[in-house]
Amino acid sequence: MARVHPRGPRRWVLRALRLFAIVTLLASTAGDSFVEAPLRPDVWAGEPLIVRGPLPDEIVLSWGPTQGDLARALQTAHAMTVDEVAGQVIVALFRGQDPTSVERLVRTYHLGGVAFGGGNVGSVARTRNMTAAAQRGGDGRDWPVIVAVDQEGGSVARLNAIIPPLPAFLVAGATREKSVVEAAYRGTGADMLGLGFTMDFAPVADLTIGLADPVIRARSAGDDPANVSATVVAASRGLLAAGVLPTVKHFPGHGGVTIDSHLGLPVQAATAEELESYDLIPFRAAVDAGVPAVMMSHVAVSEWGGSPSTLNPAAYAYLREEMGFRGVVITDSLSMGAVQNRGRGGPVVAALNAGADLVLMPTSTARAHADIVAAVDSGRLSRARLDEAAARGIALMRWQAELPRGDTEGDFVHALGVAGTVVTSSRCGGPLVGSSVTISGGWADERAALASALASRGVRTGGGTTIRLLGSASGTGDADVVVAMDGPWGLPRSRATTYIGLFGRSRASFAVLADILTGAAPPTGQWPVALGRLSGKECGAHE
Repeated sequence: MARVHPRGPRRWVLRALRLFAIVTLLASTAGDSFVEAPLRPDVWAGEPLIVRGPLPDEIVLSWGPTQGDLARALQTAHAMTVDEVAGQVIVALFRGQDPTSVERLVRTYHLGGVAFGGGNVGSVARTRNMTAAAQRGGDGRDWPVIVAVDQEGGSVARLNAIIPPLPAFLVAGATREKSVVEAAYRGTGADMLGLGFTMDFAPVADLTIGLADPVIRARSAGDDPANVSATVVAASRGLLAAGVLPTVKHFPGHGGVTIDSHLGLPVQAATAEELESYDLIPFRAAVDAGVPAVMMSHVAVSEWGGSPSTLNPAAYAYLREEMGFRGVVITDSLSMGAVQNRGRGGPVVAALNAGADLVLMPTSTARAHADIVAAVDSGRLSRARLDEAAARGIALMRWQAELPRGDTEGDFVHALGVAGTVVTSSRCGGPLVGSSVTISGGWADERAALASALASRGVRTGGGTTIRLLGSASGTGDADVVVAMDGPWGLPRSRATTYIGLFGRSRASFAVLADILTGAAPPTGQWPVALGRLSGKECGAHE
């Protein structure tokens, strides 16, 4: 069902009295669009994430809050000191697992939020203490501190040790029935919210070019624009249904370049017209569906001038003016190699001047805060631009605080894994192994995990059907059954009777694989990327 923002008629009288002031105030700001962009039926024909309310002050902006919410957030930002509002646009990194230090960091710099990395995540109790400490640092403000984390699934998932781990997003792309994807991300969102996280830096909307893509690959839902669009929207809907804010990334697409922006500056030579016909399609679908936040990548588009998109006004203008996005734009991490020593006044000030609303993980929080204050004092960054950026973040978090909270339903990790496992075989239906197997490839603990899962299903190890686990996206092997635990691009150069795209390597993934191999669960996935010819037929397409 479409989501309806919960607002009651009892507030109508007071809000009507404020209507003219609100409209006047909004007219002086960013000019947010109040008309929903038409959905693109050739890409995604589902319901929008947000449905507008009927009252003038209940007009819900295309990304979530109402027009009144945004106006009041702007008033809040106007009333802040420069020191306070400068902190509101920073989502900071921090070190360690000391609750006192993160609380002090938020309070000292009036931070809009903090981002957790793997080193900040301990036990469930420790992590809850850390996220609660971040909220205490907000000093009683009436909107939550952003507590964010990368929880895409697969290899980029900071919470996998303490919540059920989703496989790589390629599994979601391989899933034919996107309601399964939505349920999985609703489940993981509920787990995240239970730990105190309010924002997920996911889903990934990048279309991957495969092995030439050095960093996205299986983090992507695939290479088909329509399928990736539907997958991204489903994951976003699931997270929102749990009360967690999705952040669609990495605009305008990181999967089609050949340099990792953690290390250097990737350059996209495609024209804007060419990007519109491919890379931008999932982002348009997400914007049309009403996602609240988009992450700007460091990818430099030659046609836009060749500077990193995070620091380039042309990139923000394209996202807002050409694509109609009016929500929160957050930069990719400003500690990455692509933006080091770039931008007038440093990357933080340059990103804000370019159009960013939130700057993510600058190398030094203290330096970033001081640079913003100095830039406003000197006139290099206007107070109006800073207030506009802060207002979007404040409005977003007030809205997030009122979102209904979803819950988990069943074993959503297993359900997604089964739905997104792809099998091409000369024989579909029934078991794919005999009563015994010999497992090779992968790491020792991965072979042991699969052996244990098969043993619990009555299949012993030693002799019989040979199984080869491929641990890398380009790995190859010869066996009766060859399994891609990462991307599937080495499968066409492998020789097997059965080819399996598992796209995961956790214990949960091996439980899924054991069910598929023994015939306990029929494979229903589709190959999410184009591959060379595999002998046999795609089993899920024929069941």
